[in-house]
Amino acid sequence: MEPGAGSREPWGTVPVRRRVLGVVRNLTALDRLGDVLPVLADDFRVETRFTRAEGSAFDTDLSDHFRRAGMRVVPWQRASAAEFDLAISPSGNGALHELDMPVLTLSHGAGHHKHRPAATGFTSEVAGLSRDQLLRHGEPVPAAVCLTHQDQLSLLGRHNPRLRERVGVVGDPCFDRLRASLPARERYRNALGIGDRELVVLTSTWGERALFARRPELAAELVGALPAETHTIALVLHPNVWDLHGPWQIEQWTRRARDAGLVLVPPDRGWKATLVAADTVVADHGSLGLYAAALGKRLLLGSFGAREIVANTPRYELGKRACHLTGTAELKEQITAAAPVPGHERLAADTFANHDRAAGELRRVVYELLDLPEPSWRATAPPVDPFVPE
Repeated sequence: MEPGAGSREPWGTVPVRRRVLGVVRNLTALDRLGDVLPVLADDFRVETRFTRAEGSAFDTDLSDHFRRAGMRVVPWQRASAAEFDLAISPSGNGALHELDMPVLTLSHGAGHHKHRPAATGFTSEVAGLSRDQLLRHGEPVPAAVCLTHQDQLSLLGRHNPRLRERVGVVGDPCFDRLRASLPARERYRNALGIGDRELVVLTSTWGERALFARRPELAAELVGALPAETHTIALVLHPNVWDLHGPWQIEQWTRRARDAGLVLVPPDRGWKATLVAADTVVADHGSLGLYAAALGKRLLLGSFGAREIVANTPRYELGKRACHLTGTAELKEQITAAAPVPGHERLAADTFANHDRAAGELRRVVYELLDLPEPSWRATAPPVDPFVPE
């Protein structure tokens, strides 16, 4: 195969033997791939390209994000087994059955704990593990389904027995990255310019039961209640909120709070570093609240959409165990009194398997599907990138 002996392309330079396709439906999926694809780093045998799967209700234009990251993108129609050996999708949604190659799916949040959303609300099915997402004409779509914990095996229900054979528990590479970043917490705080101030992170998922839906004024209230000399407030909104309303509108809604010192974390970067640097987190039923609790951060729930959460999962347990922010006491007093969730170490163990080993477990599955021996070096979860507010 000259020139470029061994390359997958006629004019290629590097002797690529396998090619991986990163499947992206929205910004949330792209963020999750950033936690997954480091398992392929430094291996010249494997090249990764990306494609956009249509059909998401939050289908923001990702071209700028791909371009800034320097990612090679191919149209969905070109994604075939002739060019790619494996597709990795942080979602079971989309026309994955059209991909003529093995597909690996995994969660794009802190585990499969939510009911599947629908146009009229939420179904009884588990998002990411429903029949419609995993089966096509009764046959399994993914070649591998990677779970964050053993407890999710029971959520598969009575699906096709052949599908259950393709399910593996690897853990959560995002959680491991957060844990790997904690020893350098001061570095992240310095990048944010916090100094000795307390960092209070306000985070909201999307939807009508989200914290930003129930209390959109809370960020401004926190900025007003906590002295700027001793506290910094940061707001982290789910990418779907940014996509639906647009950056201009989000900035308009938070203008006075930002003028008073609120740090508005952009949807495409910064939330992991901000969470590592945080002292106290005010959250809802989204993944960030569960990550914060599992890391031992002081936590208050400002809202909690229990109807969206599958019963008896760790996220459901979080809603019962964590303290809730109320409207009957002063905000400053409640923030000062915030504490880690009781038994947060047990909660972390019940939520994420293979602490600090998820990268290795995930890499083993990926290389089995690629039919390649794993690299000689140990797979590790890289610390997250620092975030410097603009």
